Amino acid sequence: MICSMTGFGRGEVARDGFKATFELSSVNSRFLEVSLRLPRWLLAMESPLRALVDARLSRGKIYGQLSWERTEGVSPQTLNEPLADWYIETLKRLAAKHQLPNELHVGALMNIPDMWTAQNDVPDDRVEGILREALTLALDQLERSRQDEGRALAGDFRQRLSHIDGLLQRIRALAAEVPQAIRDKLAARVSELFGNGGYDPQRLAQEVAYLAERADITEECVRLEVHRLHFAAALDGPEAAGRRLNFLTQEMNREANTIGSKSVSGELSTAVVELKEELERIREQVQNIE
Repeated sequence: MICSMTGFGRGEVARDGFKATFELSSVNSRFLEVSLRLPRWLLAMESPLRALVDARLSRGKIYGQLSWERTEGVSPQTLNEPLADWYIETLKRLAAKHQLPNELHVGALMNIPDMWTAQNDVPDDRVEGILREALTLALDQLERSRQDEGRALAGDFRQRLSHIDGLLQRIRALAAEVPQAIRDKLAARVSELFGNGGYDPQRLAQEVAYLAERADITEECVRLEVHRLHFAAALDGPEAAGRRLNFLTQEMNREANTIGSKSVSGELSTAVVELKEELERIREQVQNIE
């Protein structure tokens, strides 16, 4: 089953006087890129939490946001005095330099980021367990979201593959008429130039055979059909198939281009253009697959 790389997940755990809420969102990426925003005092947990994501996902750009709060009691706070001293000295220097009134209020300092640090906000086994559980719940929901979108994309792919199958049958039927069309066109041209005589019928037959061979697209149609079948099989496979589907789409497009370059009739060219348009729609959607 294929999965999309786009999705959202949320996990919340509240116990032991704390509440952790993880929100994850993912978008397309060639590789797995994980970005987790954690409170400063939890940065030591970033590596094990990233490993948890790495073990579950293989591709996509993952954005994670953690909200952490204490639900019971009050955490004692410690003033960052060196930081406060630096702000005070800096403000005094600027006031003297620019001859500004020095109206410093202590209350203004209290709202400066990182001015206060919770004394007992230190990661321990209890905190780690809560974080891991919240992230796991968010990953569960994110994966379900990606799977749901993957199923929708798979249905779209199957419809387009069916259309491609019909186009290939049409192209094969039109290609079967090419040798006779070449013969009629060449014979008419020769008759126009030489009348009913003056040319070698055997040489005409050789030219027709040569041109028909150059216009033959049997091998290209066979290879394109094989790629189409492999693409369909990959949709139901158990592994992440995004890169394989992208490769198969490129190969199908390569064969379609070759068929188009060999086209000798307007009707055949029209069918090939329609085929390439459908392949382009598939290529765009494949970029969303994990």
